[in-house]
Amino acid sequence: MRSRILILITVLLTTGAVSVSGQTYEEKRKDILSKQNNTRAEINVLDARIKSYQKRVAEAEAKFNKSYKQYESLNGLIALQDDKIESLTKEQQQIQEEINLTEQEIGVRQEELKVLIDNYKKILLFAYKNSRASNLELLLTSGSFNQMLIRAQYLKKFEEQKAKQAQQIRRRKNELDQIQIDLRQSLNRNQVVLQEIQSEKEILNGQRSQQKQTVETIRSQRSDLVAELTKSREQKEALQNAFTDLIAEAERIQELENERLIKLARAREIADESTRNREVAKYSKSLVRDAAVSNEMLLDNERVFAASKGVLPWPVNSKTVSKNFGRTRNPVYGTVTEYLGINIVTDPAASVKVVSDGYVSQISPISGFGDVVFVKHGSYYTAYGNLSRIDVQKNQVLNAGDQIGLSGVAQSPLGENLLFVVRHKDYQNPLNWLQK
Repeated sequence: MRSRILILITVLLTTGAVSVSGQTYEEKRKDILSKQNNTRAEINVLDARIKSYQKRVAEAEAKFNKSYKQYESLNGLIALQDDKIESLTKEQQQIQEEINLTEQEIGVRQEELKVLIDNYKKILLFAYKNSRASNLELLLTSGSFNQMLIRAQYLKKFEEQKAKQAQQIRRRKNELDQIQIDLRQSLNRNQVVLQEIQSEKEILNGQRSQQKQTVETIRSQRSDLVAELTKSREQKEALQNAFTDLIAEAERIQELENERLIKLARAREIADESTRNREVAKYSKSLVRDAAVSNEMLLDNERVFAASKGVLPWPVNSKTVSKNFGRTRNPVYGTVTEYLGINIVTDPAASVKVVSDGYVSQISPISGFGDVVFVKHGSYYTAYGNLSRIDVQKNQVLNAGDQIGLSGVAQSPLGENLLFVVRHKDYQNPLNWLQK
């Protein structure tokens, strides 16, 4: 009997609590909360832009002859509203991920608490059945003084383990209570975001209905059809001509540069030193391009740009596109026009940055697009139009991220938008080059 008692004490002493690492849970939850904060920041930016467009829509409603401008503003507003709903949905998914993680953690903690409580019950049951009299008896019936010391040590550890088990139970219960508080907070946030999504969808449906009414109103203005088609064609032709002239100039520059290099090589072979020095000096300097823009630099720019497809940074702090690349059907007139770039909705006078290393090959005012900066990246070009301010000069070497200027304002040809174009042999869809 005494042997069995000693064995039970040993088992209870060696049966520790299941180890729990709150670190993993906290790290995961911290990461999810960080993502939520980033998404919420995106939502706040979209909210600010939505308010700006809502104000513009209200102003456009004041006068009937501004109905088409109202349609364009609604188009941008709907694009922003769609983006906000997408961001809200992403936030809700992240909160749901946090809820799932917390519920899973609660299950693990509850199971561990149950194990601790069961162990503690066994200790209490053993202590009840084997009171202090039994402990004294266990000591007095020791076969030797050494055995008595060993048994006394076991009894002491038994009491310590009992107290430790009770402390662990209290600590784990407090941890579980805190995690359940986290869960309630997450559920509350989830409910708020779900309600916000529902509210935004209702607003969006109202805006779509309003846009439909606006379209019906201005469809009667058929005389504007010719003007719109003419304007679109003139804009496309003006941009194409600018690029054609730019590429022709680049080819002419390259031909002159090649001729200069040939003449320089021949000059270096002249036997007469005086004549050689004079001819070498004559052809040593580039005739048409800044010395900082070397062929090696252009080749390196081209290599970097070509390798960046799908990962180029956006030129402004916005990813909301109000007008897409390529052939589009006008929802008002049903006509088809071709657009050579994309329009990105921006804050008024937002910072515009170059997307890759290159140099400014031309700065030109183009009808319908305002001031446009063309940047050459080897055989690739990017163009940044509808600028309200330009901060660069022709032939200026740029590093990715350098500021080119400021985007459009309400008075600009395209309003608060940036025209962004990518060209390599032909016009490319910028969305295929920019980060998703």
